[in-house]
Formats: sequence, C-alpha cells, structure tokens
Amino acid sequence: MKQIIGKKLNEAAINSLLTDVRKLDDDGASIYIGYPILSTSSESFTVPATLVSKKYGLVIFDLSENAQPRPGVEPSVEDLAKHRDKLYSALQSKLISYQNLLEKRELAVRINVLTYFNEIPHYLKNNNDELVASVSFCDTLKDLKIFDEKYFEPLNSAIQRVSTIRPKERRDNAVTEGSRGSILKIIEATIANLDPWQNEAAIETPDGVQRIRGLAGSGKTIVLALKAAYLHSENKDWKIAVSFYTQSLYGQFERLIQRFYFEDRRMDPDWEKIKILHSYGSSSKPGLYSEICRAYGIVPNDFGYAKRTYGRDLAFQGICRELLDVVTKNPKELFDVVLIDEAQDLPKEFLKLAYLCTRKHRIVFAYDDLQNLGAYEMESVKQIFDDEVDLTNKENEPKRDIILPICYRNTPWALVTAHALGAGIYRQPTTHEKYPLIQHPDDPSLWEDIGYKKITGELSFGKYVVLSRDIDATPKFFTELLEPEDAVQFFKFEDDREQMTHVANMILDNLKKDEVYPHDVLVIFPDAINAAKRGALFIQFLRDRNITAHMTGVDYSRDVFFVSGSVAVSGPYRAKGNEAPIVFLMDSQFCARGGGLIKKRNTLFTAITRSRGWVRVCGFGNEMDVLLDEFKQIKTNEYQLKFRVPTKDELAQMRIQHRDITRDEEKELATFKKSAETLVNRGVDVSVIIDGLPSQLRKEMLKAMQAGSWEDDAE
Repeated sequence: MKQIIGKKLNEAAINSLLTDVRKLDDDGASIYIGYPILSTSSESFTVPATLVSKKYGLVIFDLSENAQPRPGVEPSVEDLAKHRDKLYSALQSKLISYQNLLEKRELAVRINVLTYFNEIPHYLKNNNDELVASVSFCDTLKDLKIFDEKYFEPLNSAIQRVSTIRPKERRDNAVTEGSRGSILKIIEATIANLDPWQNEAAIETPDGVQRIRGLAGSGKTIVLALKAAYLHSENKDWKIAVSFYTQSLYGQFERLIQRFYFEDRRMDPDWEKIKILHSYGSSSKPGLYSEICRAYGIVPNDFGYAKRTYGRDLAFQGICRELLDVVTKNPKELFDVVLIDEAQDLPKEFLKLAYLCTRKHRIVFAYDDLQNLGAYEMESVKQIFDDEVDLTNKENEPKRDIILPICYRNTPWALVTAHALGAGIYRQPTTHEKYPLIQHPDDPSLWEDIGYKKITGELSFGKYVVLSRDIDATPKFFTELLEPEDAVQFFKFEDDREQMTHVANMILDNLKKDEVYPHDVLVIFPDAINAAKRGALFIQFLRDRNITAHMTGVDYSRDVFFVSGSVAVSGPYRAKGNEAPIVFLMDSQFCARGGGLIKKRNTLFTAITRSRGWVRVCGFGNEMDVLLDEFKQIKTNEYQLKFRVPTKDELAQMRIQHRDITRDEEKELATFKKSAETLVNRGVDVSVIIDGLPSQLRKEMLKAMQAGSWEDDAE
C-alpha cells in the first residue's frame, strides 16, 4: 500500500485512517491524502482522502473538519450526505471526461464516498451505509461493489491528472507501422501514470528540507511543476519560488505549472504569488539571487563583476558567498517554500541562501547525483546547510528524502552507455594514471537506488561488481518497440567536413523516411566555448538541404529552446533540462580525454541522456577511437557495467587527477603552451626552457613524465 500525504484537513482522523488502510490486503493500492483538488462551476475544494485499489476500486473518504463531530457541533445526516454528494458530483464531472473510463455514455467506475469516523457517533449509528468506523473499516470496504481491474490504470491516470503531461503533438504524419514516428506515437500515449515515487515527490512537502534525487529523465522537472501547482492551490497566500540552473527551463516551468493549476482550479495561477526565477537572473528577468539582494537593499552583482572577481567557473559561487555573509546575520522569511531544480549544478551557497530566506526552512531541492556540468559537487545535507537537517522518512508524515529510480526518457541502452562513458567504466587509462575510472559516487549503494541491480560481486569499496539495469526500472515500451543496435549508434568520420555532411544527410533521411518532425531532432555540440560558431556552421549544411534549423538562445529568446518545424542546435549547457526523440552529439572526440575530464565526460553523459528514443554519437579524428573502443566494450558486455569499485583513497585521487579545469585555467594553460612553442620555434633549447621553470614544478613534471609514456598519449 502506497501512501501519498499532502495536506491533512483533519490530522487526527487522517492518521487513524492511515492506520486502518494499512490493514487492507492490497499492495498495489494507493491512498492519497489531501488529493485530488476538484472544481465545480462555483468552487474548488480538496478531497480529504482518496483510495485507488484493484480490489476495492475508487473510494473517497470525507473526514474534513465540517464532517466530524466536535464539542457543541453535531453534523446531521443531511449535512453529511450533502457533503458526500458534493464530492461525488465534482469527481464524477472530472472522470466523465475520460473516454477510457466510460461504457457507452455511462461512467464505468463506481465512485464510493464514505464518511470516516474513529467511532461513529451514537446519534448517527444505523442511519446510513455510507458511514464507516475504524472498528468495521475492512468489513465495510469488502462489501463494496467488485471493481473491474481493466479500469485501474486509466483511473490512476485520471486521478493523477497526468493526461496533461502528454505531448500535444498529434503525429498525424505517422501512418507507417514501425516507423520512428509511429513508435513515438505509441510511447507518448503510453506514458500516462505517475509512478509511486513521482506521486510522493509531487504531493508530499514537509516543513523543512526535502531532497528529491533521480536520474535524468526520471521526471524531476514535472514533479516540481506539479508540486508548485498543488502547493499554490492549497495555500493561496504562500509566496512560492521555483528556481533552476538552465535558462531555457523558464518557459517549460511556466507552461507546466499553468496547465496543472488550471486543471485544479479552472483559472490561471496568481503569478504574483508563485514566482519562476532563474537561479541568477538577467537584466530582463529577476532571479532568486537578485530577488534576495533587493530584499536586503543590495544591488545585485552582474556577471562581469563576478567573473572578474572569482573567475568564470566560480563566479556565481563567489557572489552568493558575499550575499550569504549578509543574510546569515539577519535571515528574512521572503518565501513560504522554494523549489530548486538541477541542484547539482548550483553552489551550496545558493542553496543555503534559499534555506535561510524561506519560512520553516521549507525548501525542496532536486538533483541527479551522476550529472553535473558546473564546477560544483553535491555535498552532504549537513555540509550544505550547516545544521542538523533530518531527512529521515517518518510514518504518517510527508517524506523528506525521495529517490526516483525509473527513467522514462532514455532507453536502457542509452542510459547504460551514458553511465559507462561518464564514469569511464571501460576506459583504458594512460600509463601515468593509477585507476581507469574517472568518477564514481561516494556511496556505492547509489547504483541500486537509481535502478541498477547487482548481477555478481559486491557494491563495496575495493570490490568487483557487475551491474545491469533492473527490469522494474525500465518501462516495457522501450524493449518492446526498440532495438539496442538502432537506439544507440557511434560514428567516426575522417574529418569535420565528412561529419557535417553525413549528419546533415542522416537528419534529412529522418525527416523524409521516418515520419518525424524537424522539432523532434536535437543536435548538440559539446564544447561550450565554440558551440555557437560550430552550430552556425552546421545549420548552413542543413539549410543546403532545405531543412529549417535554429541555434538555441541565439536565433530566438533565451527562454525558447524548441521551435515547431525547426531542428534545434545547441551547446551543452542550454541543452540541459531538455529532451528530444532523436539526438545527434557532434564533435564527440572533444570529450574523449585531456584536462578536466570529469566535466568532459559529464557533458557526454548529459548529451546522450537528452534522447527519448535514438542517439547518434558522432566525431572525427584519432580521439574518436577512444570512445569507439569504450562503446565496443559496452556492447561486448551486453550493456552491463563491470568494474572494481574504487577505494576511498582512489576516489580522492580521481577527483584530483581529473578535476575540472576552469576556463581561466584553460586560458592560462593555452598561453603557457603557446609561449613554450614560440621559444622552441625561435631556436631556444628545450633544456633552457625547463631550467627556467621553478624547481618544484620541474620536480613534479619529472615525476609525472617518469610515471607515464606521454609520447604514446600524444599519438
């Protein structure tokens, strides 16, 4: 029995009901507290408790304050019946709009509405069979009309209102059985239910900190949008902030929240109460950082100042630390709740600012442990908030720590490939490296939390293990409709021109033969510095073939990512938080090896996990062979991860060895290399150049040279 605890309209009665519900023998059932929210022509209200069960069908429990006897207040039989009728009528109006819940013109699902009491008051006993007491709870439910299980899934879909998540795309052009367009049509129609973990994450919000962890594609953004709409519906006066790292998520959050809230209340949200705020903000739109600054009478620092003072990669962390010094001395409750997406890409100083400026420290932060494009690393809750924050899940209370283990976006083959390449599972280390892996979670058990199962070995430090995707963590439609050989493909080209030409032709084939639309295609260039220039060049190759395309964040507003009828071309940062049925990653050799390998491999991981069906990893030159060899090992091992879990010491060494080089450091390194090359070209002896280096640097360079064959690496 899953229990999803939203707003408790009568805490004592609700807790008693939850105890009784657990006595039912129905593991597949779900009990919702304070959900759903229903609307009539004249009002909106919250259902106190809803049971959805294969055995007992749909049962609504009325146990709100006005339905319970209180000192001096004894609701009459007529009053109770009217309240049940109101619940029945509103829910019937909602369900009748779902065609798959109808038989001819009638609702095929019986709506049972019961008034729940710990003990039925003496003056109401034997008056109505729609009254249920704790002592007779199980017997009363067994007497309900038998429920036809074929309606269980569509009923769940209706209660969870996730029909609004389905794409508006009709795909009228998908007429050939087995075409990519037809496969997408089936997949998009199949994703109809929130899973139990998503239910909990969307509806349950404790006082204090809540952490939501999940893979890319596990639904974190949709969950936060649902949560924002639900909290806004239940708490009209609350000031709610929704914040995130990727600028292009702004429009996505706005659309989702508006749609979810409208289904609850039949009106638009009050955008004065619910604020969608980028983490930093811009000159045209405020961010959470700039809003906090203004509340303290501080002029927000612009990016120019932040970059000059702290360097490009640590710019946001630096200015958040400055502001934190002020806020810590005088915390102000600026918001009632703050919801933060993509927390893995944000500094802990930003999270602490939200924590201090929110009533009851009620913040929700969602992140992917294995996905990070920024210069920050997720730390423990204690390290982030400097407080004894308790994330223990307790009975009959909203959960504080939720993991979303199922990936609905990516095929299992794309996900395993992304994890294997991101961690360097099958990478051949250079001879000066001590360990092949590039990165690994601090807690080995995280692999099981995110949907992997252990085949052999042990998930412990220093132990060998073999992992595969758990069948329960993978939607069936992927294995039923797709093949691994088609879902993930790698291509190596001789040079850049061949890459540009061949990929443009592949996209042309997709549009001509596969019954997909241009906006089903996403092209990503991994080098953030050169992505705009590289993307603009590739767009010319597409336009030569009469394919409309746009550079995201350049050709349209920064908040617009996909444009109907146009192929989206993007750099790695703007692509984050977005997804497409067909993804092409170009210039992939950029991510093969070299300095800052953690960031490069995280970029590779993020690009691959943008795909909802098919991903093509493309590149050219000798460096591409590195990735091809790793992918070959992935396929040879039948998409299993086989490796030795690093020890704690090795984890520390890996972080030092492969740590991200900041952009400022990259520039300094490039200057150093150019200066050295210039001196050599002028005829200066190499020994003179080496002799000119500081003695400690010479020793470190000599040690590194002796540990590995650098000539082989250069080849």
